[in-house]
Amino acid sequence: MSSEPQLPAVSGPTGAVTAADLISVVEAVPGVRGIEAGIATTLRSLDARLRRQHTDHVRFGMVIDPVTGQVVVEIALTVLRPVWQIVAEVQGAVQAALQDAGTGREVLVRVQSLS
Repeated sequence: MSSEPQLPAVSGPTGAVTAADLISVVEAVPGVRGIEAGIATTLRSLDARLRRQHTDHVRFGMVIDPVTGQVVVEIALTVLRPVWQIVAEVQGAVQAALQDAGTGREVLVRVQSLS
């Protein structure tokens, strides 16, 4: 039995990875309770919607910055394992999904809450 989680396939309608696609990848990691938006991604989401720019790169709790290439994920965790292990798996899962799409990016994970 493999310790690697089975991650969902990621592909947007145009072949590009969107924030919505990455949310399913993040939530598939064991120990992740769900996406929990903080103030940073909430403001970025509202800004993108108001300006109608890069809306596929932004969701509450997830931002893919098209300029810097950075991905910001804000999550809630269940403490079944050490937090650093869960965060490392989230980073690896997102990077793997983005590499499948032909891009490698820095992934910043913000843990918003533990339960």
